[in-house]
Amino acid sequence: MAPAGEAEAEETPQVYDGEPLIKAAKDLKDEGNVSVKQKKYKEAVEKYERGIAILDKADGFPMLRQEVEEMVALKAVLYGNVAQCMLSQELYRRALDAASSCLSLDKDNVKALHRRSLAREALKEYAGALEDAERLQRLGGGSLGAEEVERRVQLMRGKKEAVDKVKAEADAESEDEVDTELVRMKQRFDEVVEKYDLRQGNAAEEVADWLTAGEWLVTIKRVAQRWKMEDQDAEDFLKWIAKGLEFQVQNAANQAQANSAAPAASLAS
Repeated sequence: MAPAGEAEAEETPQVYDGEPLIKAAKDLKDEGNVSVKQKKYKEAVEKYERGIAILDKADGFPMLRQEVEEMVALKAVLYGNVAQCMLSQELYRRALDAASSCLSLDKDNVKALHRRSLAREALKEYAGALEDAERLQRLGGGSLGAEEVERRVQLMRGKKEAVDKVKAEADAESEDEVDTELVRMKQRFDEVVEKYDLRQGNAAEEVADWLTAGEWLVTIKRVAQRWKMEDQDAEDFLKWIAKGLEFQVQNAANQAQANSAAPAASLAS
């Protein structure tokens, strides 16, 4: 049996020395910064990403709290620098991703917020760009002046509202097109009914029964033969009946959903 002192030493986990990793990552950050000044953005990104990879090597190892905090802060800076390089290269999606990685480590990093807002604007994601700009404003704007941040917030709000307006108009136009198509379908159905003198008959009910029974395949040809219609008339006749059944099914589903969502009646007096 090992002496008590040796047993305690074996049970105590060895603390990983993160200082060499921190130093190596800082050196790469400094080299990357030199590349940025020379406008060698691709080269700078390579250095920053190598620094991140080095810091990742410490994941899962027990370390001093101070070193952990220093690593997290350094990794956030490196991701933020990558975001700036991607913006400079107009690689906006990658800039957005890098800025988001920075913010996952440092949620109040004003530089990363501004860079992500710029990337989102370039990608025409104005809602997100506005959200980042407003958050930046709440945090004081960092190196940006209050007036500059306010101008950006207003600019993004204007762009978002313009997009929302266009989308709303497009949605309304689409609904109008659907309504117009339904009116046209009903008109054609009425014309066919009149043309073949089906008003007093039960043709529509019979076709509806065919469609719901599922006993045979309901085709345009079958409908045309049954009521001696032209193929185009049979097609338009069948379309409206099928649409009516579709409405019934949808209405039934909506009613069932409403009933399930309604609160149960109270039995208390």
